Formats: sequence, C-alpha cells, structure tokens
Amino acid sequence: MIIDFQHHFVPVELAVRRGFAPGEQRNLMEGGVAKFTLHDRLYDLDMQVREMDQTGVDVAVLTCNLGWDATLDECRLINDQLVEIQRRYPGRFVGVAHAPVLEDAGVREIERAVRDLGLRGATIAAQMDGVSLDSPRLGPFYRKACELDVVVFVHPAQAPAGYAHTREYDLGRILGREIDLQVAVTRLIAGQVLEEFPAVKLVIAHFGGGIAAVKERLVAKSGRFGTLTRPFEEYFGRLYFDTAGFEGGPAAVQSALTGIRPDRLVFGTDYPQDFTGATTQTGTGVEGIAGYIKLLRSLPLPPGAGDAILGGTAARLLGLGPR
Repeated sequence: MIIDFQHHFVPVELAVRRGFAPGEQRNLMEGGVAKFTLHDRLYDLDMQVREMDQTGVDVAVLTCNLGWDATLDECRLINDQLVEIQRRYPGRFVGVAHAPVLEDAGVREIERAVRDLGLRGATIAAQMDGVSLDSPRLGPFYRKACELDVVVFVHPAQAPAGYAHTREYDLGRILGREIDLQVAVTRLIAGQVLEEFPAVKLVIAHFGGGIAAVKERLVAKSGRFGTLTRPFEEYFGRLYFDTAGFEGGPAAVQSALTGIRPDRLVFGTDYPQDFTGATTQTGTGVEGIAGYIKLLRSLPLPPGAGDAILGGTAARLLGLGPR
C-alpha cells in the first residue's frame, strides 16, 4: 500500500470566500507577498483519484492549504468536508484535523474532529501567528494529541514571519519555508517539547526543510542550547519526516538519508502543488510521482525499508489496516 502523506485540497466554498473561483489559477497574496497558488486540481477530487490511480498511490492524507491559518469556523468547514470525502471515497483519502490550536476552542475542535468525525490525525504549521512550536501556548494541543493518540503533521507556514530577506523573488515560499522547518525542528528539541511530551508523534514536512544537511552541526553545537538532558540525536530520532517538497529530487533523498533513519521517513508528494506544473517549472508532470516511487524502491536500504517508507510507517501512524 502506497500512502501519500502530503496531499492537498481546498473546499470550493472556502476558496470563494477568499475571492477565488473555479477555472482560474492565481496566487493568494498576503502583505504583497505570494502565499500559495489556487487552481482547479485542488477542488477536483475525482481528478485527484484518477491521477492517484495513474501514479500508483493507494491512499492520500488530505490537508487543506487554507487551513493552517484559518478561523475556527473555517476549520470546522474543512473538517466536516474531510469526513464527507472519507465517506465518498472509502479507502482512498484520510483526513487530518485543522484548527487554530493556540485557542482552547481550537483544541476542542481537534477532539471533535478525531472523536466525533473520525479524522485520523491533526495538522499544524511550523509557526502560527509568529508563535514557534516550543511555545507553552501549544502545551494544551500537544497534551490533547497524546491523549487522542494521533499523529501530528507539521506543514510549512504559508507565509513564515521573521525572515525579511526572503520577501523578494518569492524566496518566502522557495527558501523561507524550508528555513522555518529547520528552525521548527530545532526548537522542538531545544525547547524540550519532546521531553515534556514523549508520546507525541510528529511528522515534519519536506525532510524537515532538508535538515539532514545541517544535522552534524546541530549535533556538535547542541550543548549551547543549555536545555538538553539527553543527546540531540536521541530526540531527533523520535521525529518523522515526509519526502515531499523537492518534487522527487534524488539529491534531496540522498541528503536526507545521511541524517534521517529510513524508519522515520514517510512518502509524500505535495500534490497537486508539485508534480502538476501548477506551481513549479520542472516539467516532471503527474507521471513524475510514479518515477519518485520507483526511485524510492531502488534505494539500497535494509529489507522492508522501502515498503515502510512508501506506506507501512504511515499506515501505522494513522492506524490504518491493510487494504
């Protein structure tokens, strides 16, 4: 079973609220900076299923691009649509809950979405309203995720704050998000989130922003944090990372495997933002997903590790049985 852990959709109703309509492709802007691109593939789940069949993806974990900074009312709409999608396409889509988790009402919405609706996890951004993932304000959310025993998917903030030099050239989306993911991973460890909540299950997008490339430096300098009671590597080894964000780039995969154990990787594509030509100029197309799967299967990994990356680990984290 192949599970795409990073796969997106947008409810048409929510897009319309933001001033968009089917049939157009343009960027959502914030403060004069592009936030993300809306286009028809995000709304069309029938098309998504056809392209999943074409590329060999069995199950997609759905998240909404508008959900990481949405209001409580908007998140309830997203979550309600996710459970309806699960019903309409049984066995093909798995939804994870969206909510403004810095608020008590947001934490309650996560509980509603999991306990009452049957969603399989939760998702947050690498920063929310400029608040980092080690903030005490997120304590109630982490506690609830542990209580519910659900996985938490950490997606890049759509417009990460604090990186003024990434405003031009669309660097906020190209580099700022990856820098922010590296910062988020490091703050989760330095800020003792994994010490306080040892049962929390976090999947970080985009290979953690390519964090394996600087991991040796983090290990060597982590004594400067002044907070760790165990080695940096031990905490790092509790995190999971998805393979999305680099449109199947073999260099990104090889770099990731220098610092991330195969058993902590889950397959992800960032479809339909990647592999469709909607937001990149690489030209790989949807068929590139099948090529990415083939690349991951060809890696010199321990027996069973490739199947675990492509679906086994995600199935365990999401509580899914074999199809």
